Parts: sequence; structure tokens; C-alpha cells
Amino acid sequence: MLSDIRKTIDYARRNGLTAAAAAAAERLSDRADTYRYIPATSLELGEQKVKSRRWKEEGRAPLISVVVPRHETPPEFLSAMRASVKSQSYGSYELIETEEAGFSDNINAGVSRASGEYIGILDHDDVLTPDALFCMAQAVIEEREAGRDPLLVYSDEDKFCEQDDGTQYFAPNIKPDFNYDYLLSNNYICHFTIVKADVVKKLGFRSRYDGAQDHDLFLRIALLAMQEAGSDVTAADGRCVHVPRVLYHWRSHGGSTAESGANKSYAFEAGKAAVMAHLESRGIKAAVSETMHRGFFRVNYFDDIFEARPDIGAIGGRLTDSLGRLRGGIYSAEGEVMFDGLPRGFSGGFTHRAACQQDAYAVDPVCMRVRPELLKELSSEAAAIIGEAAGKTASEHTDTERCLRLCREIRDRGYRILWDPEVEYRLGKSRTERQI
Repeated sequence: MLSDIRKTIDYARRNGLTAAAAAAAERLSDRADTYRYIPATSLELGEQKVKSRRWKEEGRAPLISVVVPRHETPPEFLSAMRASVKSQSYGSYELIETEEAGFSDNINAGVSRASGEYIGILDHDDVLTPDALFCMAQAVIEEREAGRDPLLVYSDEDKFCEQDDGTQYFAPNIKPDFNYDYLLSNNYICHFTIVKADVVKKLGFRSRYDGAQDHDLFLRIALLAMQEAGSDVTAADGRCVHVPRVLYHWRSHGGSTAESGANKSYAFEAGKAAVMAHLESRGIKAAVSETMHRGFFRVNYFDDIFEARPDIGAIGGRLTDSLGRLRGGIYSAEGEVMFDGLPRGFSGGFTHRAACQQDAYAVDPVCMRVRPELLKELSSEAAAIIGEAAGKTASEHTDTERCLRLCREIRDRGYRILWDPEVEYRLGKSRTERQI
């Protein structure tokens, strides 16, 4: 409760009372959602141990070095962390603990001692699920069998706190598959992540981004994937792999970032600087600003978006009703409206995803702008869909199936589709009237 009060006060100081009231209302509505962490069963863990041993015998099991940067760790937290590693169903790992000055120097010291093919960073006060390393190794093996070489593998996560009546798990972060523009907006990858050891040792963690050193590394890995693929600016999509399972429990206590972001405001400044450095390394002229939400950023391009980003084929925005509720604009692969019904001022929960620029599977042609040269290359059906949406009396929504076919064609041509939540169109209005 005290943490929520502190967060609300900090938010109000930065964004005003109206925005703070909306954020508080959203936080209360989030609590209506129930979450229950479901661990792997004893039977599942036993089967994983058998498979793990078989992989090792076949020479397919990657050795994973779990590096733990320590700093004045409470003994009980350290003991819990170690126990979580020792209880893994996957046997091909090593645990390396280091205690040096500075986040990055501490991690780099542990990485230099690692002999694994992949390296995972585990915070000293957090814990892994028993199947964490198995699921990571399985993802690597499956990618290799498909002829791909993953640079980075990441999982979903949640938070936990220990109470008198047992351990409480909450705030699950169910992440999307690799989403480049969402990564520019926020370090959504976070925990648990393993990275190829030769990549980590080549790039290293940079102390000038302490507090956001992992965000900086992930952005440079994305850049490395692009560079290795030559002109393919979407190459990182296939080299950064998402395991859709909670494999990491982030401890929430008084001094943790999980408990109160205000404790580590320097980390947010470091994250902003890391995003700016990444854009500069790509030769992109832009400014990076913090949004209303701490640690979440917005990229404002100096040039036209299509000139600045050759990987983007189309951009879209929010479709809202007369009350400002989100009713369309961004769609999942299944054709569902993402964030449907979200009230004005709400951000989509603690991940604030509805307030972030991000790659989209599809956006509605009613609020779409397409790269000019791409317009000339699209099929006649795609061109017709865009033309209809541009009409003065365009319908409130484009037929979902037609919308998905149009966006699939754009993506099949090697382009990203960017959704920008600050671009808003009012439903039921003409093309010239509905943009806000």
C-alpha cells in the first residue's frame, strides 16, 4: 500500500492530478484480475531431467553459465537464489557469483569466468523456476534444428513476495515475441534471458549505462543481427527468441526496482541514453523522451518516419469512440482488437504497452499511412482496401480479414508495421475530421 501511495505521488508530480487519477483507477482495476503461478509438476520435471541427460549424451545440450552479480545480498535472499539454481531440471549449467563495484563491472567479471555457450544473468535476490534452464536449452535446440542460430532467448516473468501465509506471485509480464519498436520504448525483455557467450564477451556490459546495462546490451544485439545480415534490418526478429512461459520470479521488497521504480531513477536516465545511443549507431536522427511512465520512452524522428526507418512499411494509430475508449487500430494475428475498450488515460496495465510505440501484426487501414514507394508495389486487392479506407465516409472498421490480408502482404515484403498510440482517429468521422 505504501509503495502504491509513493508511486501515485511521484506520478502526480510529473504528470498532474488528472493523469494521476486515471493511473490510480487503472491500478485498482488491475487488482481485480487474478493470477496464479502454476509450476511444472514433479512428473514434468522428471521427464525434463531424462531429456536433459539424453541431450547431453548426444552432444546437443548447451552449457549455460548463470552469472549472479552480488552486492550486500541478505543471506536469506542469497540462499533462496542458490536453491533455485540447484533445483533445476536441466543439468548442463554452472553457477558463477561475483561481487565487484558497479553493475556492469560486476557482471563483466562473472562473464569473464564463464565457460558456457550461453550466459544468463540472475539478480542476487531473485529466483528461477525449476524448469527455467530446461526451457531455455530446449528453445536453443529447437531453433538449431530449424537451421537458425539464436543470439538471445528470453522468457516471461512475474513478481513475488514472501508473506506469513506463504509466497505470493503477482504482476505477470507475459511478453510478445521479439518486438523491436517496443524494445526502443522499454526494456520489456528484462528477465530471464540467456545470450550467446561469444556475443556477451564481444560486446560486454557498459558501465556508463549502469542501471540499464541489459537494455543497452539487448539493443546492441539487435544491431549486431542487422549488421550480420547485411541490408536485412528485420534480421533481429529471427535471432531473438521468446519462450512464452514464466521462468523468473522477481523479488519485490523495499529496496528493489520491482517494488518501487522511484528507487532507481538513474536507471531510467541510463535507459533513455541507451536508446539514443542505439539510434545514433544506426544513423537515425531522432530525439528520445520519457513518457508519462517512468522507464518508458518515445522516439520522435526528425525526418519523415519512412526516411528515418527503411524497415517500416506502414504506420497506424488508435481508433477511439466518442468517449475516447480504444475500439480499434491495432490487431493481433488472430484478428482481435488489442486493448479493446481501454478508457482514455489508461495505459494497458503496469507494462504500459498500450501507451508505447511498437511493431504490430496489423493496423487498420482507416488510420494507416503507407510508405509511398510500397503503394506502387501492392496487389490490386491491397490497393483497393487502402483506397476504400481513405474515402470521406469510410466505415468505422475495415473488414478484419481484409485488414489482415493487407498487413500480411506488407510484412511478407519484409517491412515492419509500426503502431503509434499518440496518433488517434475518431470513429464515425470523415477522414479529415477524425484525426485528432
